[in-house]
Amino acid sequence: MTTKKHYESHLGNFYTWMLGDWEKKSQEFKSFLIQKNLIPKFSKKAIDMGAGNGMQAIPLAELGYEVTAIDFNPQLLSELNQNVKNRSLPMQLVDGEITNFSLWKDINPELILCCGDTISHLDSFEEIKAWMEQCYTRLLPRGKFILSFRDYSKTLQDQERFIPVKSDENRIHTCLLDFSDKNILVTDLLYEKINGDWQMSVSSYRKVRITVAIIHNYLKEIGFRVDVSEEFQRMNLVVSTK
Repeated sequence: MTTKKHYESHLGNFYTWMLGDWEKKSQEFKSFLIQKNLIPKFSKKAIDMGAGNGMQAIPLAELGYEVTAIDFNPQLLSELNQNVKNRSLPMQLVDGEITNFSLWKDINPELILCCGDTISHLDSFEEIKAWMEQCYTRLLPRGKFILSFRDYSKTLQDQERFIPVKSDENRIHTCLLDFSDKNILVTDLLYEKINGDWQMSVSSYRKVRITVAIIHNYLKEIGFRVDVSEEFQRMNLVVSTK
């Protein structure tokens, strides 16, 4: 199944629940931006690719960025739209793929952001690097490029492949990972209590097996300067400058 179809038919229906305390994580990201001095400085334009429900886009807008939020999932775009309305924030929401740079051809951003392991959803290492090169081209000089992603350098085997993600009295979400040299087959298993009975739904899709070292190498080869590389909210977060 394609990533887009996987989100539309399965993961998008419980993605926000899976993330946990949205407000807390959104405020943590806002504090990170302030701490690293990632506030608007010249064009004030920011592009959030794979914006989801706005966990990063909304803090950016609250700090004064004019945000264009791009995502391909209708469920999450609907949630983002509601979150924006609840806070009376101006934001342009775009339904589309992050590889479609024509969606924002007239915008000159000083910040491009792509968080939540979104870059691993692209089709190959080659497509990831080509996408990063396009981001570099479109970004203004001295602009910032922010990525967050998981490092898949370690091959999980046997029982390690089963990741308990989240559970409560009505839902249990487990993720199963199957590793190959360049990809990971991700299977999301959801048990949900409906009318007193537990029902299971299952869907799978592939990710590119990226690592911190690979992403750092791509950034440097393209021309970025890596300023920050640290763990943040259980992911690897990298801030680079053009």
